[in-house]
Amino acid sequence: MAGLLALMTLLAACSQSPDGDVVRDALNRELQDAHLNELLEVTEVEVVKTYPQEDENQYTLDVLYTLEARQGLSEYTRTIKQDEERNAMDRFAMIMALAAVRVEFGNFEAGDTFRQERRLDLQRGEDGWRIPRPGK
Repeated sequence: MAGLLALMTLLAACSQSPDGDVVRDALNRELQDAHLNELLEVTEVEVVKTYPQEDENQYTLDVLYTLEARQGLSEYTRTIKQDEERNAMDRFAMIMALAAVRVEFGNFEAGDTFRQERRLDLQRGEDGWRIPRPGK
């Protein structure tokens, strides 16, 4: 009987949709992949609605989350511009990405927060839940 209860608990855990902590980790991993994790961090996540897919390793979710600035945008942009360890093309790409961030959020300071709403696709892989990258 105890074995059956343990198996049922394990199966229930395997079929659960990703929770707020999983989504926060996936969003922060996305920021890291975009080289923005030194600038922004996802701190709070609320899963509003879950849309399970036929494949239990894929979910679509409506989420609300908070982005918090780890440092000011102008300060970070100066740091990138002066980073001689990055090649010129990497610095240029980062500065262009930061220009897009400025358009979306304005010129913010460390500690500023932004409430975001998003429909998010997640896939479970060997290293946990991830937001699929386009073309992958």
